[in-house]
Parts: sequence; C-alpha cells; structure tokens
Amino acid sequence: MSEEQSEYGAPSHSEILLVSELIEGENLFDSRGYSIVKTTKAGVEAPRKLPIKSTGVAEFMERLGDKAPRPPVTFEFIKKNSPEGREMGLAHDRKVAVFDATDEKYVDALNHHNQEFSWQVAVFALDLKWVRKDGTEASTYEEKKQILRSNGITGHQINQIFDDVKALTAFEEGERDFLPGN
Repeated sequence: MSEEQSEYGAPSHSEILLVSELIEGENLFDSRGYSIVKTTKAGVEAPRKLPIKSTGVAEFMERLGDKAPRPPVTFEFIKKNSPEGREMGLAHDRKVAVFDATDEKYVDALNHHNQEFSWQVAVFALDLKWVRKDGTEASTYEEKKQILRSNGITGHQINQIFDDVKALTAFEEGERDFLPGN
C-alpha cells in the first residue's frame, strides 16, 4: 500500500482529481481494469489477468434485475388485534397480500436467475476479443458463454469476475464514509 492510498485501497484525498467541467463525449466515467482469476496448470498456480470494463454495466445489470422472478402472492385475512395486525398497525381487519419467498419453484427460479445474472454481467464486462474455434468473432451472449465454458471456467471464477466488475467503480464503504461532503 502506498503512502498515498487509504487502508481500503482507494486513493487518498491528494490523489483524487477535481472535476470542474464535463465535456460531451470525453468518457470521463469510463473505468477499465483487470480481474485476476486463479488457474492451475499441471499443479502449478498460473493466475490470469482478464481485462474488464464498467461502462454500461450498471444499466445492463438494471435491465437484468428487472427480469428477476417474483415470489408468488397469496392473500390472507389479518385481524387488527392479532400480533401481525398490531405489527402492521392495522386499524381494521383486512385482507393483505403475502409474498411466499419460500415457494420451491420461486427459490429454484431465483437461484437460476442469480447464476445467469453473474454469467451475463461477467460476459458483458469482459473487455476482450471473443473468437470461435473457426477463427470468426463471437457476438452473442450464448457464443461467448460457450467460449468461456470450453476454456474450463468455473462458477467461482465467474463470481470473481462479477465481484471485480462491481468493485471497478466503487470505493470501499469505509473510504466513502469519511470523504468530505458525504
């Protein structure tokens, strides 16, 4: 850790550049970095550095999040004097919507969605050329996912890439807390 860095890895105040104007098209917020994933060849660790980008990732994640499954809803009659009614502050007995987050189909669908979410964000954020076996460039998500799978990527490595992409533009929580103006 350099003297100029905080204990959280974020730049110190003296390293933070002041923005006093925004010029259209200059891509000021474009962040690029690397995700380091562990690989092992013949029993020897061989970490790999994969280029990643953050531009457009938040919007992409938002669109994917909108497709998350919703738990099924049931309706229950809650009496105002019941423990639930008092907790909810009900003035009258009434029927309320209850989300069943324990429903097996919902839990399975949510797990699948979350797994696919990580894969899609990782594929979107990897800033590299995607080449199929025949030498042509892959363009679809499924083609890129297949290339990763054919290279032996693991779920843990996908999660590492996903976490690194999220961290690419975020200061650690502790660093943000003490910056003036927060």
